[in-house]
Amino acid sequence: MSFISLIGAVGSIAGSIVNAVSSIGPAVASFAAKVAPIVNAVISTVKEMAGPILKFADNFLRALNIIKPDETTEEFGERALQAAEKGITTDQFDNFDDYIESLRNFDLDPDKAQKRNQTEKLLAGMGVANVALEHKFNTASGSFDGIWLLPIANPNYFTPERMISLVSNGQLFGDILAYLDKRLSAGDSARLEESMAAGAGDKQELYKALDQTRENWEALKQKIEGDKEA
Repeated sequence: MSFISLIGAVGSIAGSIVNAVSSIGPAVASFAAKVAPIVNAVISTVKEMAGPILKFADNFLRALNIIKPDETTEEFGERALQAAEKGITTDQFDNFDDYIESLRNFDLDPDKAQKRNQTEKLLAGMGVANVALEHKFNTASGSFDGIWLLPIANPNYFTPERMISLVSNGQLFGDILAYLDKRLSAGDSARLEESMAAGAGDKQELYKALDQTRENWEALKQKIEGDKEA
């Protein structure tokens, strides 16, 4: 069963979060539709994963200079959400760097920020970061949607340092979600694995980690399915 099929129609809370992330602008639409519901389902079911996911995002994005050392993914998400409420969205800017700078200069309403769901802030920040990564590495829209799923499924192997290497060297391509769900053809799966292995120090370690990652992913789906049926 694919993760998308498992989640099915998003609930009212999840739906509001997806709509909020989508409001940031069309540039984050792919992330909002495909990845945001999954990350929300993971955090809602396995609440102890929220902290590690946020820590990974902060360390990963700071190391790539997407956010500054004194900024957080959550804060950026809150800024993007409040800015969208004022009509400041990604499509209003010809230069994405100008959009990012507008978020940094945006005057936050602390009361709104305090009342907002933490997961909504995180997902909004991740959505903005995805677009920033696309611009940084000059890739197509949606190219980095699935990168968050690898460290969620196997945080011990897919550390910020390893993910930075994979992204910076252009070793991540293809539909990572479909790969984890085992929906890719054998050929496409092999090409994705070979691309990731191209710069790996220990290829056998990588292949073993990928097998473990897909096992962990399946276990995570089963846990969420059990939670839905409870």
